[in-house]
Amino acid sequence: MMRERREIEGIDVSHWEGDIDFREVKRDGIRFVYIKSSEGDTYIDPDFERNYREARKARLKIGFYHYVTARTVEAARNEARHFAEVIQGKRYQGRPVMDFESFGSLSKEQINEISLVFLQEVREATGKPVAIYSDANNAKNTFDVRLSVYPLWIAQYGISHPEMQNHWRQWSGWQYTDRGRVRGISGTVDRDVFTEEMLVFRGAVMKDKNEEDCD
Repeated sequence: MMRERREIEGIDVSHWEGDIDFREVKRDGIRFVYIKSSEGDTYIDPDFERNYREARKARLKIGFYHYVTARTVEAARNEARHFAEVIQGKRYQGRPVMDFESFGSLSKEQINEISLVFLQEVREATGKPVAIYSDANNAKNTFDVRLSVYPLWIAQYGISHPEMQNHWRQWSGWQYTDRGRVRGISGTVDRDVFTEEMLVFRGAVMKDKNEEDCD
């Protein structure tokens, strides 16, 4: 008998959302927030620290994502180390996530090699399991089967459920709109549904208390 997957409402944010009232966000039913921490090998999101601090005060589950710009394997290692350094010492429940979506002139093989090296380096540097964010098109046509060992947080809008025509058997996160409305955020925001596969420690998805915090 297949175990039922429990789902949790979430959002993902960066400095583009401005000053967020996370207590109001939680009152509107959100329980999980992914926060942009970094990009490239030096950039840190301007609102990273504030978003992290305020989300913790609101007792939301927290995850971090990094926007990859690497064009070589060595650059991927550097970005992974930067990501790990930025989130070091923070307490979070969500797997660190790779957001790699702008490829320039890279070949599919280069994209996948960079992705594998980045994810492996983040895993080693943080000691935590990792996950991938991708739109449906890249999940189907760009990322290969070697990456399917990592949970997939898929972006696909205007449908009733993700169309998993890719190497993953199921989605672990679903970004279902980029025009969501949530109390505590003045404009639109990405809305998501997450399952326990996105957690560092699976289980206790629906609890509000951060009992499963990790260092």
